[in-house]
Amino acid sequence: MARLSEDQINEIRARADIVDIISHYVPLTRKGKNYVCTCPFHDDHDPSLTISPDKQIFKCFVCGTGGNVFTFVQKYEQISFLEAVYKVAQYTGIPLDESILRQNQRVEADPKKTPLYKVNQDTIEFTQYQLSTSSAASIKQYLYQRGVSDEIIKLFEIGYHPEGNALYKFLHAKKHSDENLIAAGVCAVGANGIHDIFSDRIMIPIHDAYGNPVGFTARTTKQGNEAKYINTAQTSIYEKGQLIFNYHRAKAALRERKRVFLTEGAMDVIAFAKVGIHSAIATLGTACTKEQIKAMKLLRSTIIVCYDGDRAGRQATYKFGKLALANLLPFEIVDNQLGLDPDEIIAAYGKEELLKMSEKTISWVEFLFTYLSQTYNLENYSQRKEFALELAEQIALLPNEFERQSAFVRLQEITGFDMRSSVESKSAPKRFMKNEKSVRNAFLARPKDGATSAQYTILSQMLVSKSASNRFRDELGFLIDDACKKLAYYIMDFYRNHAEMDVAALLDVIKEEQVKKLLLEISEWELARESYDSALLSDALNRIRMLLLDEQIRKLNEEIANVSDAAVKAKLGDEKNALIRKKGGMREWRQDK
Repeated sequence: MARLSEDQINEIRARADIVDIISHYVPLTRKGKNYVCTCPFHDDHDPSLTISPDKQIFKCFVCGTGGNVFTFVQKYEQISFLEAVYKVAQYTGIPLDESILRQNQRVEADPKKTPLYKVNQDTIEFTQYQLSTSSAASIKQYLYQRGVSDEIIKLFEIGYHPEGNALYKFLHAKKHSDENLIAAGVCAVGANGIHDIFSDRIMIPIHDAYGNPVGFTARTTKQGNEAKYINTAQTSIYEKGQLIFNYHRAKAALRERKRVFLTEGAMDVIAFAKVGIHSAIATLGTACTKEQIKAMKLLRSTIIVCYDGDRAGRQATYKFGKLALANLLPFEIVDNQLGLDPDEIIAAYGKEELLKMSEKTISWVEFLFTYLSQTYNLENYSQRKEFALELAEQIALLPNEFERQSAFVRLQEITGFDMRSSVESKSAPKRFMKNEKSVRNAFLARPKDGATSAQYTILSQMLVSKSASNRFRDELGFLIDDACKKLAYYIMDFYRNHAEMDVAALLDVIKEEQVKKLLLEISEWELARESYDSALLSDALNRIRMLLLDEQIRKLNEEIANVSDAAVKAKLGDEKNALIRKKGGMREWRQDK
């Protein structure tokens, strides 16, 4: 199987700037020669993640996560190492053979999930065929009446699940096991055995970010008490709070249109497709989650919120806005004054009205002034104060200074409260920087015992000088701690093919997670010297030798205590005294230095 060469990977890493790449995902602040940001790998509110442009590495001093540019992209996007390499290459403008990635993705496919994807894919093909049959003519006519053309039916793979258990019979004939049919969420076990879940419904497939079919949203065509929509229940491949409908198609559409329209349901996304906008996505009616916000940030586009214009839609917009602002996701809001969803707007006013409305956006603060003024009674002092406090809290989070100041002035005009002093006294950047410094110092400068300090000194010297690495190899060759010993061997091996150390490149070579963390800690150890210090290294090597002598003397003491033969005891005593004299000589050497 074809694969990227080590030289290609090294070139991509060397040409990529870790600061530039990470800034695609999170906003960075310069601090001295490094950059800092809130860590996306734990619930972080103060900047605890540091990026070093010199070493091309990052490190969080709270959760311990760290690595090079590939590590960050891999962990943030939760993808494989190879996929991360391709992502970084894309950012850096280095063309790569996509067929290599596709081959590896097939090999790395989860063997437990692949059969479930196949169940769903066969379900899509079955329901698409059923929609084309004469028995489903009324269903197809219903779709046409709603403006769903054959082109859109094909694009979204819309199908029809006939009444009864026809799907189960078809999938069973395709040799799918009952266990997989149930696990995929298309069948369930009832009193009369296994039965189809989506009987007599229009089927709209749901895919994950990579285009794998993971579930369905299914609409009834009947009037009555039956639920209008039902979705696939949670399965190992379908977790509602982590999925976004049409995400995989929207990613491709963003090459032409740099705006993403966020809607509530699948039919809203299809409504946008009717007017030629293919960059619409949907949270499928659920409250938006942090995982979905994170996925939207990866689109690197402004999110245009187009939830329904009714009360529930405005409330959903309010909840989304607070979460999006807290997670630094750029967004605007469609000013929907019609109280309808996108599909209803087309039905009532035509396609042009939806297109026209999609261009009319307002800011988050403008939405809040309107929404909260309808929530609070501004004629009441207590409620007016609550209104001011809630708005001020959101205004303080705005990244644009002009918008912040303008909003504070408007808030004072409406309420009579000047909220700037109370909010600005809690200046976020000052609080962040103070806390980041204390966290970093606590992590880096904690007391270390003699053995650890000596080993850290040796390793830090090896990282800054090939000469130090060679001296360690020739004069000592081993360390006490297992992780330290492995890292020393990795460093020596790296110097066999490189004249200078590249910590970011070394990280890709190391296999053990514990050794990677040790490398990152030593790279950022504040007591490390920035250049080779021969005397410092000699002292650290000597301390390790003395510690090893201490251990040998301790073992001889144990042997002497357990031996009864006088001659053997005397021989062991001589060996011990020789070690003590040797240790004394080392101590005198250190004192002379």
